[in-house]
Amino acid sequence: MFFGLDGVEISLIITFTCLFIGILSGFPVAFAIAGSAIVSFGIIAVMSHAGVLYTLVEQGGSTEVVPVLPQGWDGAFLSTISTWSSGIFSRAFGGNVETLLAVPLFVLMGIALERSRIAEDLLTTMARTFGSLPGGLAISVVLVGTLLAASTGVVGATVVTMGLIALPTMLRAGYSKSLATGVIATSGTLGQIIPPSIVIVLLGSIVGDMYSIGQESRAKELGVTVMDMLGEPAVLSTGTLFKAAFIPGVVLALLYAAYALFYALLKPNAAPPIKHEITEPGKFDVAAHYGHRTGLLVFLTMAPLFALIAGWVYLTGMGIVSAQDLPTDSGLISHGTMALVVGATFVLLLSLVLQPQFANFPVLIGLLGVIAYVLVDLYVLDAAASPGRRFLSYALPTLLILIGLRAALSRLGNIDVLRVVSPPVILIVSVLGSILGGVTSPTPAAALGAAGAIMLAASRLSQGEKGATRIVLWASFSIVILLLMRGNFDLRMTLSEISLENQIAVWVTIVAYHVAVFGLLFACFVMFNKRVMSPVVRETTKVTSMVFMILIASLFLSLSIRAYGGEHYIQEVLRSIDDPRTLLLVVMAVLFVLGFVLDFIEIIFIVIPIVGPVIYATDPALMPPEWITILIAVNLQTSFITPPFGFALFYLRGVAPPSVTTGDIYRGIWPFVFIQIFGLIILWNFPQITTFLPDLLPAN
Repeated sequence: MFFGLDGVEISLIITFTCLFIGILSGFPVAFAIAGSAIVSFGIIAVMSHAGVLYTLVEQGGSTEVVPVLPQGWDGAFLSTISTWSSGIFSRAFGGNVETLLAVPLFVLMGIALERSRIAEDLLTTMARTFGSLPGGLAISVVLVGTLLAASTGVVGATVVTMGLIALPTMLRAGYSKSLATGVIATSGTLGQIIPPSIVIVLLGSIVGDMYSIGQESRAKELGVTVMDMLGEPAVLSTGTLFKAAFIPGVVLALLYAAYALFYALLKPNAAPPIKHEITEPGKFDVAAHYGHRTGLLVFLTMAPLFALIAGWVYLTGMGIVSAQDLPTDSGLISHGTMALVVGATFVLLLSLVLQPQFANFPVLIGLLGVIAYVLVDLYVLDAAASPGRRFLSYALPTLLILIGLRAALSRLGNIDVLRVVSPPVILIVSVLGSILGGVTSPTPAAALGAAGAIMLAASRLSQGEKGATRIVLWASFSIVILLLMRGNFDLRMTLSEISLENQIAVWVTIVAYHVAVFGLLFACFVMFNKRVMSPVVRETTKVTSMVFMILIASLFLSLSIRAYGGEHYIQEVLRSIDDPRTLLLVVMAVLFVLGFVLDFIEIIFIVIPIVGPVIYATDPALMPPEWITILIAVNLQTSFITPPFGFALFYLRGVAPPSVTTGDIYRGIWPFVFIQIFGLIILWNFPQITTFLPDLLPAN
């Protein structure tokens, strides 16, 4: 054998050499992967038939020469094609279809928001708000990137939009080219880790099976069942991964913003503040009211939110906040109630802080309603309460809360930044709240997000047309009604006996459904009339087709590797590493290096199925599966910004002005690559960052 390598090792080298050549050839990635699978298989088959590629197997005291394709090239080819065909069928129509359906829906959601120029409004408003701070424009880009990540998850749209709008503004303000390009390219990749994330969706469609297979193998080695070993089924859902990814994504965003701030403090001339704009005559100046003390204003704005969330966590740890699964759960507060309390209280207090010139009475009415809502949950209702009784008990507190929120939202609408930020934030809360709260799985939440994005885009495109905006608002309100009816009543019409309260709920749901559908169709008509719907659908189809074509091609490549035993060889090498954390570290290093030359989709569909059964076969108490997955996701996010093939760099290079060179982009991105590595180190040493929300919030 060449250089002491056996046939399987040489076959692996041939396969991956063909893969890299195919990707570098400039052909579309899906065709390059499929072509490399066919070419490498043909080369290996010819060399195996010629007796050049073989392995030495000891049997009965003698050494036997076995070709890497012992059944011959025709047998291996037919076996691979047969397995590939059945694999494609099971992938397309099997258990993962619901998870994969979230991909086109989230893509549609992101492209609709980008094409309706909502992202542009966010960038412009944030720049006006934070531009007066040192490094304020860079911090604004990070904040907008975080918002767009939580509402779209599409890297290309985010980077291109911010590159077109924010980059010229930052350069005119005197910002360093490297800082400006680095912060734009990196912030645009937050959509790959902050839910809803296409990376998480695609990983969720694979790692759930990998975790189940790995734990079954470990249980078989121990001679027990999975239930006896773990005490629960070996299940890892996409919803759990969304919960695990949320805090790490926020941590990364904070690290980016902190770097921009320290850079501005160390080099003031490279990230100067912009001049404070004069407030329009007759308009209330919030900053002047607080003496232009930005720190105090930020504290008064955000401290209540952090205090409310901390209280939620504390009460959950004390056992006072519960899912109320048992009929005897009286005297407990549900997670749904706490979500309402935190959201409503924050909005009400925010209006008091930012609009103190108005009367406080309506807002105080809303706060009284929040207190009454909690008291009803504590002392009036338990889990055995009927839906009708629950609805009537909550009616008066809810009415008081709505009175307060109407006044608060009307006042907050006077503030430009909140008027622009609130629509996508509401969409984010609707989508993520339904997932993190265990109300629904990611795919229905993606459908909700896609519908919400279309209506949001239609509202943005219909500015100045009150009738159109009113229809969209009524449709949005109907969707809220649908969610409330679904969460509180039994809407099944096939039951032999349906109570009166459930019958009323069914009719209310039917009416709300038709209003929502009419509003959605009207929103589609508005987008079509504004010539936006066609490009949105076209771009969604292109991105979705690319993802699934790569899925099919990568499965072909994986099965080609399996034909000559390459997958088994890699897994045996990994199993030879005794320490599971060392094993994971090796896999992470390999993924990081592959990120320089491969796209995240290729890594997910080619590499993860090979290494997954090994790294997910470890004890979940030692290495939680959601922690492993989020480490992989953050590592894959890094592939977008690592030269020479980081896609975010290509997107930014395509829209950057001629004065910004490729060298400027590369110099600006390296500090953020090290920040990514630092973020990985934090997650490695503090797994609680990823396991906290899955342990806290109810399972889907």
